[in-house]
Amino acid sequence: MEKLGKYLQGYVKIRLESSMPERFLSLCVHNQIPLWNLKNKDLYYEMEISVRNYFRLNAFRRKTQSKILLLEKHGLPFFFQKNKKRKAFFLGFFLGVLLLYVCSLFIWDIQIHGNHFYSQETVLETLEAFQIRDGTLKKNVDCQKIAAKIRTSFPQVVWVSAKIQGTCLMIEMKENEDSYTDAPAPSETKGYDLAAEKDGTIVKMVTRKGMPLVQEGETCKAGDLLVSGRLEILDNDAQVQRYEYVRADADIEILTDYAYYDEFSLQHTVKIYNKKEKRYGMLRLFGKEFSLWRDDASQAEIYRTEHPVFLTPSFCLPLSYGSIRVVPYETKTKIRTPKEARELAAAHLQVYLENLVKQGAIIKEQKVQVQIGKEKCIAKGRITVVEKTGKPVSTEKIPLPEPEKLQ
Repeated sequence: MEKLGKYLQGYVKIRLESSMPERFLSLCVHNQIPLWNLKNKDLYYEMEISVRNYFRLNAFRRKTQSKILLLEKHGLPFFFQKNKKRKAFFLGFFLGVLLLYVCSLFIWDIQIHGNHFYSQETVLETLEAFQIRDGTLKKNVDCQKIAAKIRTSFPQVVWVSAKIQGTCLMIEMKENEDSYTDAPAPSETKGYDLAAEKDGTIVKMVTRKGMPLVQEGETCKAGDLLVSGRLEILDNDAQVQRYEYVRADADIEILTDYAYYDEFSLQHTVKIYNKKEKRYGMLRLFGKEFSLWRDDASQAEIYRTEHPVFLTPSFCLPLSYGSIRVVPYETKTKIRTPKEARELAAAHLQVYLENLVKQGAIIKEQKVQVQIGKEKCIAKGRITVVEKTGKPVSTEKIPLPEPEKLQ
């Protein structure tokens, strides 16, 4: 910043020839005239001084009978003086400064951080509905209202902040990860049971809280209660004195079956890439795209690469550049052979099994048959897995039994 200030004010490099240089320098210090890059050259001194203070040296020069020579001129005032006849240059310079100022009044980039459950496109579409997009005037952007609208539109968002930096709208958000990774608990704050989600056989049960209603090896159906959140508190006569309601907690594993069915046509379309791909340069200015490529509705894969231009990390310009890659292709209809059909059916089955494993299931057995007809291939069967179960359901509250009357 200090160098920038010197450049804007203008400064000169001078040579001091004097029989009393110490007195001359003392006068400068006493009158608070800053000098820098002071060098002793035996017979003279060289130094740099601002243009404004340079004209104050005449009185000191006369008092010390010194000689001052002007060696170099630096800074913006001298630059303008040197180029004052270049009107087109100055006109372009001032128009550029004016254009930058106008661009600084708008939002040209929206950056969203912290979103995992909601995609970038979903958040941008929501902002678009609120008239917040690239090219919006900054004075029309209310960050508090934007944060409130995001919280209203996205229930998973527990915290959000919006702020403007340069020409960028920065949105930081935090999502409630537990709300979409764990099963939601019932609305009641006290007491719930654990119920089976599928038909099957209990293979493991470790109860930490609650009353187990089934044992390992027993079968159950979807919806059956496995662990009750209602505990019976007995008195000395083994009669129910009261009920205590807790949140049932247990590790339950069930052996269950999944019905598998996959069907696809033997006839399929393939892409044949015979022609060479083409690349075109692309420029986008104020949302308008300029490129030599024209969409002629031919069959081709289009890949775009775009890079926005930033003056600083927070000053985005309404300008971006990139390339468009066009890969032409032709389509042809083919019929899968029995071998190809079986390989594709096996690939589909493998993807299905991998998804089950990602959900925490352990594959125990798979019985899938592949039937190949004239027009389609069908794979169907049964997949046996061991997986966790136990869906929270509200505990039914029942009244206390009436005490038995003495005969």
